[in-house]
Amino acid sequence: MLEFFRRHRGAFLTTLTVIIILSFSVWGGWKTGNGEQMASSSDPAFTIYGKEYTVGEMQKFQRYQQVIYMLQMYDLLGLSQAAQEPEAKGNDFVFNLLVLQRQMDELGIHPSDAEAKAELEKQNALQENGKYSPQRAYNLQQNLGMYGMSGGDMLEVAKISIGYRKVQELIGKNYIPSPIETEKAYASRNQTLKIQTIDFKLEDFKKAAQVKDDEIQKYYDEKKDTYKSTEKRAVSYVLFENPKDVPPPPAPDPKVPDAAKKAEDAAKKAEEDKQAKLKAQVELVNKFNEASFDAGAKFDDIAKNLKVKVEVLPAFANEAAPDAIKDEADLLKQIFAINKEHRPISDPVKGTKGYYIFTVTKIEESKQQALAEVKDKVKETLVTQKAQEAMSKAVNDARTALNDGLKAGKKVEDLAKDKKLTLTPVKELSIAEPAADLPNAYQITPEAEKTPVGAVTKAIDIDTGAMLVYVSARELRKRDDSAALRKTTEDRNASDERKRLFEAWFASKRKEAAVRMQVKEEV
Repeated sequence: MLEFFRRHRGAFLTTLTVIIILSFSVWGGWKTGNGEQMASSSDPAFTIYGKEYTVGEMQKFQRYQQVIYMLQMYDLLGLSQAAQEPEAKGNDFVFNLLVLQRQMDELGIHPSDAEAKAELEKQNALQENGKYSPQRAYNLQQNLGMYGMSGGDMLEVAKISIGYRKVQELIGKNYIPSPIETEKAYASRNQTLKIQTIDFKLEDFKKAAQVKDDEIQKYYDEKKDTYKSTEKRAVSYVLFENPKDVPPPPAPDPKVPDAAKKAEDAAKKAEEDKQAKLKAQVELVNKFNEASFDAGAKFDDIAKNLKVKVEVLPAFANEAAPDAIKDEADLLKQIFAINKEHRPISDPVKGTKGYYIFTVTKIEESKQQALAEVKDKVKETLVTQKAQEAMSKAVNDARTALNDGLKAGKKVEDLAKDKKLTLTPVKELSIAEPAADLPNAYQITPEAEKTPVGAVTKAIDIDTGAMLVYVSARELRKRDDSAALRKTTEDRNASDERKRLFEAWFASKRKEAAVRMQVKEEV
């Protein structure tokens, strides 16, 4: 039996992968006893509010996330972050969902089917040309069937969404933003700063950095183990491509007799064709994989017998993969992990384009590099280190000298000239809308915003090195849209504070729920 499983493990694993894809997610955990084994759907998974839930029930709650993604109800995904605990092991969505439903009951929030249907009809995923599309709803419901879910689950998710929104509104409705805080926030965000900048270019400090041969030798000796050639591998592979998606049929014309029935039949036929192609793909993958376990099996011979195309790639490094597979992270991981002697032909690997089976045809081992091979690289590293150190010192010294001089009443232009620093002409910076034509505006803004007038900011890292910014003035200018901007500021502050209040309240309710994960126990 073990030999049979070993021989056919690729087929089992491939089929299992498809099953997992169709069922969206599997949560199990392990139980112990006579050796470890995967927990079954009827085993206990967790306890909340003193009630025990099974693995199967947890799987159902987890699949609600798939419904949320398919409906594009992304606001509801915030439920995952509403309250988090390390002990949840990534299952915060499930626990927060149950806490939310408990609070909905206690607050008397019970959305009706009609409300849920109206909520669904507003979702972008079910609309076409700005209107609710029954055909899209039907297609999505058919797709949900592949995950073991139904239209009833869509309604349940819509009710959860309505309840989530209403609970947040109830918890935060009594908060009224302070006019003083609103005005402070408005003034801070909409002020205009007048600034001047001083750049420190790393390349200039590199030109001045001096590195001696004995420093290069010392650094190489200390870091010798890090200077090795990169292992390269050459492979031949077969790609079993995923079936192409068939575009959904157009919405039925209500004026055409039996149009809805025809559209339904067409969607059903398209789905059946897709499943047939998936089945054929998996069967071909399994045939190749089973043949790979035959004594003396050769990759090219199997491909020839099954009439599948072999792609050949010359030796490459993991970090410099060819374009054909550079985006296939799992495949690359397997290529550079497989033991060529132990497993000449790989198991199937699921990629973005389909399933891959490969064989490593050549390995160029990583080797220690001599100093002569990497001398220029070592020198560049040391030059950069010295330049960074020199630049940091120059920036800090300049900032100290400028701020000290400004406090003593001196002009920034005189101080910059004395220190041989290049001070740019005055520029204006809007906090709310950093100018696109001002280089590094988005790095400058947060530091300049918190720096007093007549002072120099902390060092700001930029692509070319570092920068100091002198803030010469702050102005809150009159604007025609100031009333609207104040209202926007008030609404944003109120929304942020209400969210904070809700999260604090919800976190306390999560603690009251007393969630307990199933703990391994020896039987």
